[in-house]
Amino acid sequence: MTAAPDVVVALGTDHHPFARLVEWVDHWAEAHPDRRCTIQHGSAPPPTHAEGHPVLDPAIIPQLLEACGVAVGHAGPGTLLDARAAGHRPILVARRAHLGEVVDDHQVTFGRWMHDRGQAVCVDTEAELHARIDDALARPEAYAIASGPVAAPPAVVLLGDLVDGMMTR
Repeated sequence: MTAAPDVVVALGTDHHPFARLVEWVDHWAEAHPDRRCTIQHGSAPPPTHAEGHPVLDPAIIPQLLEACGVAVGHAGPGTLLDARAAGHRPILVARRAHLGEVVDDHQVTFGRWMHDRGQAVCVDTEAELHARIDDALARPEAYAIASGPVAAPPAVVLLGDLVDGMMTR
């Protein structure tokens, strides 16, 4: 990896392959050879037009996200928080259980919930994804947020405190 990518795609660490998102972004990369696209593809087959990495060093992911123009990912909370910490309102595609991409449809619920609150842009089709990537590159201010550490919601803090309390007993 040399120059900063225009688009960074992170699929998290789930062992289920998410070939659908890799293919969708790779199709976008094929149509935009002038743009750099880096995909952390996990167990999915690697892209043929974008730069692919099965795994990225966790230390480099924040650097890539801070340098890129558009953050794309699965609808996992870690990916969303990493993108937001780097100043992006990410474009998310939820993994689907019936496609073997995850064990249940929790990402569908979470992605829609975050979308409805303006925290992310959740899309369901390849055409929507391509349109949103193009829009984010043309209007980066519409997908930018204040960067920095993202505060955990109060319920997450409470749950963490409860688990910590149970673990110390």
